[in-house]
Amino acid sequence: MMNKRTFLKSTAAGAVLFLSGIAPAAADIGDVRHPLWYEAPTERTLELAKIDDLSQTVVSLGPRGEDGVLYSEIEITEEQKEKIRAGNFTAAISLGWLGDDWASQQLLGLKETFADLGIEVVAETNANWEDARQISDLDAISVLKPDLVVSIPLNTATTASAYKRLADAGSKIVFIDQAADGMQPGENYVSVISSDNLALGMYLADLLNDAVGGEGDVAAMYYANDFHVTNLRYIGFIARLMAKYPDLDLIAAAGHDNPNKGQEVAQALLARYPTLKGVYGSWSIPAMGAATAARINGKRPADFKIVNENFDQIVAADMAANGYIAGISTQQPYTQGATEAKAGALALIGESLPSYISVPPVRVSRDNLAEAYEKIYRIPLPAVMSKDLQSN
Repeated sequence: MMNKRTFLKSTAAGAVLFLSGIAPAAADIGDVRHPLWYEAPTERTLELAKIDDLSQTVVSLGPRGEDGVLYSEIEITEEQKEKIRAGNFTAAISLGWLGDDWASQQLLGLKETFADLGIEVVAETNANWEDARQISDLDAISVLKPDLVVSIPLNTATTASAYKRLADAGSKIVFIDQAADGMQPGENYVSVISSDNLALGMYLADLLNDAVGGEGDVAAMYYANDFHVTNLRYIGFIARLMAKYPDLDLIAAAGHDNPNKGQEVAQALLARYPTLKGVYGSWSIPAMGAATAARINGKRPADFKIVNENFDQIVAADMAANGYIAGISTQQPYTQGATEAKAGALALIGESLPSYISVPPVRVSRDNLAEAYEKIYRIPLPAVMSKDLQSN
């Protein structure tokens, strides 16, 4: 049971473990303390957490509390495609970052779908995780007067005015993952298209449970900043533990504000809690930092398991080699990008869209690594990974 009282503190290992802004957990989720943004799973979430296969269920609600629609319901007929192509529309893409596989696949899905629909992409911007830079990017985009803007707000509060200026000037806006504050669907934005992040977190709990044999001490590494999508993944992870895995003891939770600090945080966890059998390591970069920490600590992959969100090459390669990465719960970024482009294109010809469109996650272990890789990247598993998968 989750019955051990723990509270992480700064240690001699020098890890940055976030204590400021941590609030006591509710009585029914054990004694681990969670970040200030944490909200205990609702009864609805806990009920849905009992469902094994979530591929046909939208678990997460939209940013305005609305029910979601599966991405597969967003289709463009040949007649609609002809109308879109005849419109000679333009689009701009404003991303919060580039350089990882998620962003690359998102961009590819957007651009290939826009090309198929005859929509010209007149701007692509990368804010490099700086909301001030994103505001500048959006203001520069406004000069081009694009018919459509697809963007992920890095900070829903500080960027809101820039998005509102674009909407007021006549650009249709499709949001990736979260909507800017003060904006309403159908009024000044079309829709939010997101991975189902509660479901993604639930699959992480499944994978960790399977990896450690269904019992023992585990920990979680969360993104400390208040970021809607990563918040939901953590909450989904907790909900699934509560609903399905009473024999997993979540004995510690630690935050990081930078993915490159994953090794530091994991080193402190391992030093303080030597009985840990596994950890939810946030996404791929902090998870690989946790793998380095485990290796330094003397933990073997057979004795310490890591699960993470996002299916990057680095974690896929580690999994293929039978390393520390035992499970990945992944978004479908290409599919999400294509859906964003379709939704925006339909809005340009006057079609109404659901305000929240969800793309289900994919649960990945060594057993389905090759199949999942081809589903996400649309190419076969690389030869090196395939060889490792067969020989380890």
